[in-house]
Amino acid sequence: MMEQKTTISLLSVLSVVILFSGNTVFAQNDVSEFESTTISGDEIKTSSVAKQMLEKIKQSKKILKELQAGTQLTKTPEQLAIDEQRKLSQELLQKQLDRMNKDYEPYTPRNTFATFLTGVNATHHGIYWDQFNYVEKKIHLGRAAKQMVLDNGGTYQEALKEYVKFASLTRVEMIQFNEELNVKYGFADAKTQQNFDIYGKLPRYD
Repeated sequence: MMEQKTTISLLSVLSVVILFSGNTVFAQNDVSEFESTTISGDEIKTSSVAKQMLEKIKQSKKILKELQAGTQLTKTPEQLAIDEQRKLSQELLQKQLDRMNKDYEPYTPRNTFATFLTGVNATHHGIYWDQFNYVEKKIHLGRAAKQMVLDNGGTYQEALKEYVKFASLTRVEMIQFNEELNVKYGFADAKTQQNFDIYGKLPRYD
């Protein structure tokens, strides 16, 4: 009985390579370039290239089958071990961050300011907190403006300039804001405040 020979079509291998390589393939005019070359079963046993081709075809068929079935590709034990180590590292990092945030919570700007106010008459706490919130809001605006410049390709110096522009507080703005707060909390009369100029000074009559 004649031994049945196993053949490998190089054209099939080329098709698999085209399917999974993602490279652009251009049409050829020479039909001979698409002719199939076969390798016998005996040659497969002695040809390392042929064995590699067979293995790649098997892998490609498996991948294609899994993709068509909509299932995830099977991970190797090494990949699973790496995923597990990554998960453990992320959990450990999160625990360390949570502990650090808890340890430094008393030293946040808001908590530090609250500690400062414990030594201030409670009657004035409202005006102090309004001042704090106003400055904090300007800082947030400054940070947002700085990040916007960086996101749009601006330099650090340009971003810093925008930060200062939105986060800074001019003397005139500070005086006007304090006047409004004094009126709001009953520490000054609105009509009386109108006598002061933008620099917080009364007019002189020499």
